[in-house]
Amino acid sequence: MRIVTHGVAAVLAFLIGLGVGYYLWGLKAADLTGQIQQQRSEYEYRISEQEGRAKAAEERSRREAEARKVLEDELHRVRPLK
Repeated sequence: MRIVTHGVAAVLAFLIGLGVGYYLWGLKAADLTGQIQQQRSEYEYRISEQEGRAKAAEERSRREAEARKVLEDELHRVRPLK
């Protein structure tokens, strides 16, 4: 009878240990999920900032090219090539 009692106690302790481990693993997984979501939103924000900077740089480049063309046209008008 004592062997059965100890066996049942060991099985219960094992099951309780598994339950606690599973619970703690679930908490850790939830925490990691939250961290991943936070990092994802930070990365999306950084990407949108970089996209905005790239668009602004492209616009500046386009305006500079247009200004360069106007200046070259004026230069050729004032001093034509031979």
